[in-house]
Amino acid sequence: MSGLVAVHVGAGSHSSSLKGEYKTLMKKACTQAMTLLRGGGNAVDAVCAATQVLEDSPRTNAGIGSSLTADGRVECDACVMDGRTLRHGAVGAVPGVRNPVLLARQILEAQSQPLPGGLVPPSFLAGSGAQIWAASHNVETCEPAELIAERSQRIHEESIRNIQRLEEGGTKRRRYALPEEEEEMQGGLLDTVGAVCVDSAGYVASAVSSGGLLLKHSGRVGQAAVYGCGCWAENNCDGSGVSIGVSTTGCGEHLIRTMFARLCARAAISPALGTSIIDAVTTHFLESDFLEGVHPRMAGALILRHDPQGAVSDLYWLHTTRTMGVCYMTTNDRKPQAQFSEMVEEKIGVSVNLQCKSFRSGIPVTSPLEGLQPGTSQGEASGLAGEEQEKSDTSDEEEPG
Repeated sequence: MSGLVAVHVGAGSHSSSLKGEYKTLMKKACTQAMTLLRGGGNAVDAVCAATQVLEDSPRTNAGIGSSLTADGRVECDACVMDGRTLRHGAVGAVPGVRNPVLLARQILEAQSQPLPGGLVPPSFLAGSGAQIWAASHNVETCEPAELIAERSQRIHEESIRNIQRLEEGGTKRRRYALPEEEEEMQGGLLDTVGAVCVDSAGYVASAVSSGGLLLKHSGRVGQAAVYGCGCWAENNCDGSGVSIGVSTTGCGEHLIRTMFARLCARAAISPALGTSIIDAVTTHFLESDFLEGVHPRMAGALILRHDPQGAVSDLYWLHTTRTMGVCYMTTNDRKPQAQFSEMVEEKIGVSVNLQCKSFRSGIPVTSPLEGLQPGTSQGEASGLAGEEQEKSDTSDEEEPG
């Protein structure tokens, strides 16, 4: 069978002037992952390689360039899940690690190696303990300050000044220095990154990495490190015969309270496909009692559904935010395809924008979303899936690298 890898650069409010740069980055990540798959690598290899490329860019909120804590530090979250073994490795609020996703993978792999005396290998490490573990397991560490990008420092300082201005009784905040940063920060950029993959053997894997919320309290851990919230990967999901991989993005607190990755995985099992995903996100996220009083509700997810019987892979991406950027590539493709989807302003935080691309044996086929019609039985979000399809930025001209 053919392999498929897909990546995202988060759900939030991406600047229109930077979309070309984001697309180029996502294409690089997919190409790197596909090189590994074509060379015999597995799904875990691919999602980690793709996410590492995204972490290495100061443009994303992961690895170098992550959002800074209130006290001006970089603390990262990441996790990896292997759908074949169902093991999950995660790190939270870790300082001084260049690629948190590689540390999460090492933690995942170490779980297969028994410790003496009946000790239990960790599945989740946090803070300085995670950094110490990284150094002792050949994961590259660095001085924490080396992960602070100029862009992150500038946004941090301007955000602090705006908060102080409001605390002193000011009624208006100052605009950010650069137009693209003003556009992104005004809409709430939640640019967690991640990847999903099915390899040539039919195994799935997923990964996610994030620097967390801007001005978060030191030690705060978001969904990117939490089991069932940041990512999910499961072959033969719930005994259905279908394999699912999920990587999430959005406000971590919202995603943790709804176990968003696991929620999306269960919804994607259904043969009703898009309808079941929309219904689940609407009922268990947008209308969830667990988010009482929370508005707007910000989430996104990249979902891979692989049916080995029909050799069909369905790739979904959804968001309740203004924008979401994704890119995908199969082993049959010469180059990856990258795009952004957008939500109309009045629907942000209260409706779902769902997009889909389907493949049979690596060849694009008619999307199941094309048969999903607006109707009162699925509610407002269902109708939006078809309506917002037209707002997807499907043009994918070559951008300068």
